[in-house]
Amino acid sequence: MSMSAESFAPFRSTFLSPQQVREFSRLRPSRVVFDTALSWAIILAAWTLVALRPSLLTVLIAIPIVGNRYYALFIQGHDGLHRRLFRKRWLNDLYCDALVLGPIGAITRLNNQNHLKHHQTLSTELDPDRHKYTCTNKADPIQLLSFMTGLTSVFRSAYNVFVKPAARTAAKGEGYTLRDFVILASWQAALLGGLTWFIGWWAFPVLWLLPTYVFMFLADNLRSFLEHAQIEGDAAGDQHRLITYHAVGLERCLLSPLYMNLHAAHHLWPSIPYYNLPAADRALQQAAVGTILEWRPSYLGFLWRYARALPLADCQSARPA
Repeated sequence: MSMSAESFAPFRSTFLSPQQVREFSRLRPSRVVFDTALSWAIILAAWTLVALRPSLLTVLIAIPIVGNRYYALFIQGHDGLHRRLFRKRWLNDLYCDALVLGPIGAITRLNNQNHLKHHQTLSTELDPDRHKYTCTNKADPIQLLSFMTGLTSVFRSAYNVFVKPAARTAAKGEGYTLRDFVILASWQAALLGGLTWFIGWWAFPVLWLLPTYVFMFLADNLRSFLEHAQIEGDAAGDQHRLITYHAVGLERCLLSPLYMNLHAAHHLWPSIPYYNLPAADRALQQAAVGTILEWRPSYLGFLWRYARALPLADCQSARPA
């Protein structure tokens, strides 16, 4: 039996007590507001640096800063998709749409469907994110490189997150509202108009589209792969997909800001907000050693081991996910 949400559900009560889960699930909205403000302040500072001192050097400095700090905001948006930023749903969605996900064209109540289904169907053929972590589309070096650069993943991910939910909700008469269009249009006008006005015509693609693609989408794509991947065929790998990385320093900053590296705890209890994951992970390590959970020391270390093991015969002989 593959490790779907149903199959690992019985472990939850043995790993952490209900009282511990309630404690770790307590929300601190002030932390959310602080982290949002800090990330946007850093992004604005990077853009201001280029506006005041336009040069190749300042652009090269600004690109990873803008992309990575928006990636941190995207991780907050991930908690927003689970409705774990604020207690009131309307406030959670408004905050997430207006201050976090709006810049990339996402609306919480529409675009959370893909991610919530991923949680419900992990390690099964029904998982819309299965293509991110299976080995059948990463069985040789060319396939792995194509995935890491987004050539074989960006369109499928965009379709799953944006197109399918829009069609489904539109059919039910629950599609985009005027409020949604105002948020999305305002953000695109502000980003395109503001960057063009203060920096130049090239600023929007170079200082927004490029950073978010490379340092948000590709980084998150790689993280999603590594946090569920195994160096074996998918039938065997599906038995143990809950993986946490105790990565440190620059590696964690680039691939998993805001504690998203503590991924097993998040998958077991999506109610736990990102800032409480370190405490939950410490408790989980004491209770879950030797179980289906796995802890790894380094994202890049595992990626290197995976790349060196290619080609994977068990994956090449299987049909791509």
